[in-house]
Order: sequence, then C-alpha cells, then structure tokens
Amino acid sequence: MDHRLFDAARSGDTTTLHLLLQEDPLLLDRFSMSSLENPLHISAFSGQAAFTAEILRHKQDLALEPNQQGFSPLHIASASGKIEVVRALLSVGQKHVLCRLKNKDGSIPLHCAVQRGRIEVMKELVSSFPESLKEINASLETPLHVAVKNNQVEATKLLLEEIKKRDMSERIVNMENREGNTILHLATLGKQLQVLILYSSFTYQLGNNPRLARDVIISFVIFNKKDNKSFKKKKRKLLRQIISLQFGR
Repeated sequence: MDHRLFDAARSGDTTTLHLLLQEDPLLLDRFSMSSLENPLHISAFSGQAAFTAEILRHKQDLALEPNQQGFSPLHIASASGKIEVVRALLSVGQKHVLCRLKNKDGSIPLHCAVQRGRIEVMKELVSSFPESLKEINASLETPLHVAVKNNQVEATKLLLEEIKKRDMSERIVNMENREGNTILHLATLGKQLQVLILYSSFTYQLGNNPRLARDVIISFVIFNKKDNKSFKKKKRKLLRQIISLQFGR
C-alpha cells in the first residue's frame, strides 16, 4: 500500500485520498487483486468512519476482501468495537453478505464482537442479519458458545434475549460444539454462576422444566462445594434471593 494512502486511512484524511485518486484513478482497483491489507482494513481498525464511507463510495468490493489473517474490514471493526465504522460498512447494501463472511477459523463478524463483549456492535450485527445468531465457526461454535466460553456475561444475556425474540431457542441454545458441549456444559465446566443463572432464567421463561432450571444452579453450587468457601455471606444471601425470585422455592 502507498504509505500516503496508509497514513490517510489511519488518520481519516479524505482530502489526501481524493488527491491520490486524482493521481491514480486505478489505485483502489489494485487492492482487489492482492491479499494484503487494503485501506478499509486500516480505517476500520482506526475507527475512521468517514474515510471508510468515502472508500466504499469509490470501491464497495473492498469491504469483501480479507487481509492476510483472513479478516474482512467488518471483522476488524466488530472486534475492536468501532460502531460507526460497522454502520458505515453495513450501509452499502450487501450487509447480509458482509455479516456471513468467515475468517480463517470460520468466525463471522458477530463471533468477533461477542468474544470481545462489544455489545453495541452485536446489536447492530444481529439487527442487520438475525440469521448470524446460528452461524457456526470451524469448532462448530455459535456466537452463544463463544460468549459463554469467554465468560462474556452481558453478551450472553443479549444473545439469549435476541434468540428468544426471534423464536430460535430450541435450534441454538442446545446446539453442541465440536467437542459435544452445549452452553450449559461450558458454563458448568467454567464455573460461571452468572451465566448459569441467565441460562436457567431463560429456560424457565420458556416453560422448559422450571424445576430443572432451578436445580441446575443448586447442583452447581453443591458440586463446587470447595469454592463455596469463597462466597461471602452477602453473596450467599443474594444467590438465594435470585433463585427464589426467579424460580420459586
């Protein structure tokens, strides 16, 4: 990449971009024939939404191109939480295609946003392409698997809400990854009490065996009895209140 274009993408300098395109009208076309980073990768990482929009006005196809690591500009913006860049990329009319692009490990942009807990980006991606909720990566992990695996509690909560809203519950919540683990398995193995409470509340609200939902938490606490010593008195009381309020005694 011309270092002037690289610097312009990093700083969001659209004036320099226009000058470079006057000098070489085919400048952006050459990036479509390489596997190197293009200006959109740089502007996405730097959070330069206006520059991103200007590049897209001249060469939309650059949004589809992966860099050497297999990341598209939307992957990069999603992982780094650059919400305005995400919106700019999704405004070009091919958002369904962009949201389904996979990197080298099979992850779509939503996987990347979930892994880092980028809540606002997640909302934008799901709104643009709800089907991304059930996309899997090379490890057969849905975005929900990734949220639980990385102990992203707020991300897990948002995904469960979106899944419920779109009536995808049975298809997604009980899906197994390549190792045969559902999100319940991952939360239990990871001793993630908050996630287990979210899961149990979710299954209870759906009417899926509320007693089982309550017992999931109780069994978890009993199974990890040694860890209970680390619970302070107030935390124990709070846990009992949550179980009581959500599931009854």
